[in-house]
Amino acid sequence: MTTILLNALSILLVLFLALLLKKIGLLRQEDGALTSKLVVYLTLPATILIGVNHTKLSGIFFILMFMGLFSNLFLVFLGKFIGRKASVEERGLYMFDLSGYNIGNFSIPFVSSFFPAAIPFLAMFDMGNSLMVTGTTQAIVELSSGRKKHGFILQEIFGVLFRNPPFVVYIFMFILAIFGLSFPDDWLILIRPLANANTLLSIFTIGLFMEFRLPKGKLKLLLKILTWRYLLAFILASLVYFFAPFPAIIKEVLLLIFFVRCPFCT
Repeated sequence: MTTILLNALSILLVLFLALLLKKIGLLRQEDGALTSKLVVYLTLPATILIGVNHTKLSGIFFILMFMGLFSNLFLVFLGKFIGRKASVEERGLYMFDLSGYNIGNFSIPFVSSFFPAAIPFLAMFDMGNSLMVTGTTQAIVELSSGRKKHGFILQEIFGVLFRNPPFVVYIFMFILAIFGLSFPDDWLILIRPLANANTLLSIFTIGLFMEFRLPKGKLKLLLKILTWRYLLAFILASLVYFFAPFPAIIKEVLLLIFFVRCPFCT
């Protein structure tokens, strides 16, 4: 527990440092675009590759992948039900912000700093989660609102997925695991410095993009959405913790996932 608290404190320190440097003008929010690219194209893929190397597939990994997909679907349609009496825009916000999990930019950096053995489980859940947050959720929201800008086009959704380096690494390592293959540890020494930088760059990027401004009159709506999101997270976490026949490490991973920030919230 002490290790977890110290790592959480170190992450808050990095977040505060990013906010401070932005406040004094040494860095700007626009600089987050560069650090974000470094994370997406270099440090996060390296972290995933090292973290899931030597993984031996079992049934629990496929369960986690489907949980990542279907928990999103459930929450998207629950958001539609909760916001059924609201305006089209507000109902869309409920659907977006009650679903989705920010695993790549938050959960993996946090866990990799003190418990890298959990990364394979996070990765499998994120494979299902990624199918939703990269376009499927948006397509469902558009179709349900009657404002069909793009529609449900699988080709576009998979196009976005396979232009996403972390997802490509997921798929590549998943295929290797199916055939019982992995990289020799000595080879991965070359990319370990990139993986070691992932937590710092990921959290720093969040800090650079973080804004505390809110459109006038939207505070009440924000509080409603956050209350629903974390109430539902508490319910899902309780169901998993008390009733799911999973090992302790899986339960801990799922509890962390349920309470992470929403990838659509800005």
